[in-house]
Amino acid sequence: MSLARGAARGVAWNFATVLAERSFGFVILGLLLRVIPASVVGLIAIASALSDLARLVANSGAAEQVQANPGDRDVEAGAFWSQFFASLLFMAALFAAAPAIARLYAQPELAWVLRIMGLNVVMTSFILVPSARLTSQFRFKVLGLMSLGSTISGGLVALPFAYTGHGVAAMMYQRMVGVAFYAIGAAIAARWVPPRLPAFPVLRESFRFSLPLMEATFVDYISITGYVMLVGLRMPVVALGEFRIAQRLAEVLQEVAFMPARKVFMPVFVAVRRDDGRRFEATRQMLDVLSLVVFFVCAVSGAAARPIVLLMFGHKWQAAVPVFAIITLMVPAGALYSVINPLLTSAGRTRMVSLYAWANVATIAAAAWFAAPYGLLALAWALAARGVTAVGLFVMALRQGLGRPVAPILRLIVVPCIAMAAARLAAWLALGTMPGLGLMAQLVVAGGVATAIFSGVALALAPQRIMGAIARLRSALLGAKSAT
Repeated sequence: MSLARGAARGVAWNFATVLAERSFGFVILGLLLRVIPASVVGLIAIASALSDLARLVANSGAAEQVQANPGDRDVEAGAFWSQFFASLLFMAALFAAAPAIARLYAQPELAWVLRIMGLNVVMTSFILVPSARLTSQFRFKVLGLMSLGSTISGGLVALPFAYTGHGVAAMMYQRMVGVAFYAIGAAIAARWVPPRLPAFPVLRESFRFSLPLMEATFVDYISITGYVMLVGLRMPVVALGEFRIAQRLAEVLQEVAFMPARKVFMPVFVAVRRDDGRRFEATRQMLDVLSLVVFFVCAVSGAAARPIVLLMFGHKWQAAVPVFAIITLMVPAGALYSVINPLLTSAGRTRMVSLYAWANVATIAAAAWFAAPYGLLALAWALAARGVTAVGLFVMALRQGLGRPVAPILRLIVVPCIAMAAARLAAWLALGTMPGLGLMAQLVVAGGVATAIFSGVALALAPQRIMGAIARLRSALLGAKSAT
């Protein structure tokens, strides 16, 4: 199987399973939020941000090591045990700090929630190596099914708790059951069992590889989700819950629009890392398709923000509507920036990954901290505006990762950006001329107008590019030869 065909099929399977997973997940979330108040959502948002931060940082680097050294069992052993020991340390730190954190947020219940959710930190260490082994083999179908099963199992456990008045427990157990399902399923599929403890030099090399990525994961998580911890210190927990719903919807947009492609970035960049020409062309072709998809999804979802939020979660979440519409503008910048980590990591430049991540998170944290006291809309606009900074970082990092001018790649975002602006404006005008429409009718009108305008503008401005991207994707999926 050619590299292009393997990558394209991986993206296709990732997209199909992510779409199925998120569709089911939002059915569950919609049912949960009809009985769970915003104050509980805000409380869980704080606990999730803290526990997920510990979980992701503690376990960063293991998957990248395995993918960068496919088939090396010594690397696998070092990756697993180094991350296992790190996760134990982080879980213990979270357990000890839980009472102080609860006092900081003035939420006494937060202490025991954090301690229970801290178990996810260690459980995740059993996922990384088998998942990375499957990724290196381009077995994205299996990974997608594991992820779908994780969502289904967690959701089915959560619903009975929520509808019997145990909202906090429902949202906690949903996460824990999902992680456990994924860990067991991935280990079986990859035929992986925890290896014997390797020699100290192997562990030392594993930590040396992982530490810059752990640092980068810390700051990347803050920039994507974790800044909600800062927001929680600056606004009431109910407002935080409303913000978190809009933020979560934007995260799902990212997962559907570019996460399927992001999962194949690392193995593709590893495969072409010794050929500068192929690396540049692979990056250009992936970003060509990715930018079109991401801007299109953001155009439609932003245009239909009101019916999307209210149909899913009910009218009590009205405050989240304008917030979601605004922060969808953050998604394209995040999608572009997501290329940097695998590009630089595949070249062994993990220190640069960390430096760019710190620069990115500093602007996010500043926007969140200073804007949150002025309300949800001020916060949303501040976060959307700082996306310009992310694009600047993307350009600088891309130049270093590819070692050549990146103007041809940067020009790829011009047409999608114009098409997105036109689509959202046209949908807003269309809804304004038809007052009194029901939510479902609003969804059809806004989504239909945004889709038509985006497609029309993109085809009018870049017809050859659009048809070429479709042809490359089609040939890769059907097995035709590709230059990449």
